[in-house]
Amino acid sequence: MRFYDFKGAPSPTKVRIVIAEKGVEIPTESVNLRELEQQQEAYRAKHPGATVPMLELDDGTRLTESLAIAAYLDETCPGPNVMGEDAKERALVLMWHDITALEGYLGVQELLRNSSEFFAGRALPGIVPYEQIPALAERGRKRIGVFLQKLDGQLATCEYLACARYTYADIAAYVTVGFAQRVLGEDPANGHEHVIRWRESIAARPAVIAATQ
Repeated sequence: MRFYDFKGAPSPTKVRIVIAEKGVEIPTESVNLRELEQQQEAYRAKHPGATVPMLELDDGTRLTESLAIAAYLDETCPGPNVMGEDAKERALVLMWHDITALEGYLGVQELLRNSSEFFAGRALPGIVPYEQIPALAERGRKRIGVFLQKLDGQLATCEYLACARYTYADIAAYVTVGFAQRVLGEDPANGHEHVIRWRESIAARPAVIAATQ
């Protein structure tokens, strides 16, 4: 296998954490998004969608979404289960992943890609040009606040997000909250005591420290 990564991006960070939790070594190649290497011919020949992460399997199969990569690694690598051990856990992990992705991560992405000059003409990931819409940046900011309220409400009733133990749902939400902090320039967890407690717990995990240094 070979993992295509970029340490400044949130989506591959989720996969790096899973790899670290599993304790496996996977050859890794960095694709510098700041230099737009993902849009160069060499990478697009492997992944026409021009995004990271990507996991290239030994048989040439290429997995290009962090959730799919995490699910594959959970099935094929030893180490702690992160995607759910039974039908109920798997459903809850996927449910909270989707809530995080659709309500949290996409809100941060709306804010960033519709406000930063770096993303002018690239308001959505990939190779198709999309113009920025300033109103979406403001909507994204509002969506982040709503997501943090939902997250705090869930964590008021449980130690971890999806079930009684740490799972990929926690990884995805933890990375999203960190992404939001970078984009906002302030801590979105302020005023959300349960998110702060949970975030401190996740941040202290050795695998999370190793994957985010």
